[in-house]
Amino acid sequence: MMNDPADTRFLSALQLALADSDDPDCERCSAAVNQALATGAPPDLRAARISMDSLPDQLRDRIMAQVHARMASDLSAIWDLMPGAPRTRRPN
Repeated sequence: MMNDPADTRFLSALQLALADSDDPDCERCSAAVNQALATGAPPDLRAARISMDSLPDQLRDRIMAQVHARMASDLSAIWDLMPGAPRTRRPN
């Protein structure tokens, strides 16, 4: 079972980036990512990574840029990782 929230955030961002692509190479990778998110099992996580690595270089780079942008702009993830950040969410 996937316990690392960073893995979940990465795969969720990857899932969204793949869904935004109309490239047919993304379909197989998307299925592997969906399976990894559903189970969190180490073999499924590895299969998702292998599937992502097997994409053509330019496509993989474009998808990873989108994933990076999504993760970098996820303020809730950044907040959760700050030392001393309260676990309850309150408006400022």
